[in-house]
Amino acid sequence: MISRAFLAILAPALVIATTQAQAQEGARPQAQVFAKLSDIEVERRVGAVIDKIATHPEFVGLSVAVARGDNLIVDRGYGIADLEWNVPVDASTIFRIGSMTKQFTAAATLKLAEQGKLGLDDPLSRYVPEFDTGGRVVTIRQMLNHTSGIPEYTMQPGFFGRLSLIDVSDTELLQLVSGKPFDFEPGAGWRYSNTNYYLLGMIIAKASGRSYAAFMQDEFFTPLGLAHTRYGSESEIIPHRAQGYSFDPNTGSHSNDAAISMNTPGAGGALVSSAGDLVRWQVALTNGRVIRPASFEQMIASPVQMEQSTALYGFGLMVDHRDGERVITHGGGINGFGGVLTWLPDSGLRVAVISNSEALSGGVVERRIIAALTSEEPPAPRTTPQPGSEAALRKFIVDIMAGTPDYSTMSPLGANVTRAMLPQLQQIYKDLGPLRSLTFTEVTLLDFDAYRAEFANGAAVYTIRLAPDGTIATINYRPVPSDVE
Repeated sequence: MISRAFLAILAPALVIATTQAQAQEGARPQAQVFAKLSDIEVERRVGAVIDKIATHPEFVGLSVAVARGDNLIVDRGYGIADLEWNVPVDASTIFRIGSMTKQFTAAATLKLAEQGKLGLDDPLSRYVPEFDTGGRVVTIRQMLNHTSGIPEYTMQPGFFGRLSLIDVSDTELLQLVSGKPFDFEPGAGWRYSNTNYYLLGMIIAKASGRSYAAFMQDEFFTPLGLAHTRYGSESEIIPHRAQGYSFDPNTGSHSNDAAISMNTPGAGGALVSSAGDLVRWQVALTNGRVIRPASFEQMIASPVQMEQSTALYGFGLMVDHRDGERVITHGGGINGFGGVLTWLPDSGLRVAVISNSEALSGGVVERRIIAALTSEEPPAPRTTPQPGSEAALRKFIVDIMAGTPDYSTMSPLGANVTRAMLPQLQQIYKDLGPLRSLTFTEVTLLDFDAYRAEFANGAAVYTIRLAPDGTIATINYRPVPSDVE
């Protein structure tokens, strides 16, 4: 919640319309707006959104694709793929896609189920007997929709060191969580955990007799003509691969993203792709060319409520509503990159965005593109803070200083991060001294409320976003160096 997080991401019986005629039956105003736009106007509006985004210092490069139904209208790149060589992004540029990998992994699992090589209610122990569940029975289905209770390996002590940098083995990585207390008993709750999908990758390899990477290439990428999609590797040459960047808001400068081995995210986040390929994948997935229609229905027909969210989680996909319209989506964030792949079945609108700047979320761009294509007059960006954000931030700071954080005011993930970092946080605040003032400064490009905090011995900038129930969904902290005061 305050640290730099790795990989920072569903009604029971949805009937998905796959043709434009079906999508427009009883269409909402947003769908009607998009239906009236010519392809040329769609391209113009998307370009106008990107032109505005590109004025922000966080921007480096974007891969963007937009489709109407099954027809790709926009498939292009904007900005720079490699700042050192000043190489522009184009439609063939390949980006890390982080947790968007999960829908590919979920589809692969269902493909093997169709082939009779596994069952969704099979126990994990049948395929990965070496993983110690403490005697609990965890099923493949529970891992697909994050109801297993298996803890998150990226939040374990020791992860953000040697293990995230090298090509670790399955055994080395799973040692972080094997035999550890579960977050809850299997099936008794919901919590997003990359461990679930890492284990699913191992199951896919065991059930198919091939490596996860080989299975995905042979069964999906090559047959579907996804020329820009593959398993990522830091040791192999991948043509047209973009470099990822972090951003220092104090200096307004970019630097190369932190190193990470793609063995580390595995089947939870190791794929690379382009926005165009992501949309092509989605078209194939929703049209029965990846898995059977009944299998895809299982991916989205899940009653599992996500924590602090109106969305429900299926198998590697989230389904929610925006302005009364269904949205099927999943994002992905990994060192240097952030993106999202979204489908609005009622409008027939498909959007994929990938950014090679950690500071510019693909989700921010995606929402602005959708607003531009479904509104006669897109709403102006928010300029005032969320009600309660200042009070929540002030309480957070005061409680940490006192050594008594109120975990009930935080998201479960944020609470876990805060627990793990509490000694470091207390030292930070001890050095800063008492809080003198807290001043709202702006709503950031990522739609966070930004505050400047003045302490007795220094200053810091916080960005905070509240969940719909008023708890802290995300909070970030950065000190203001004295030489930029």
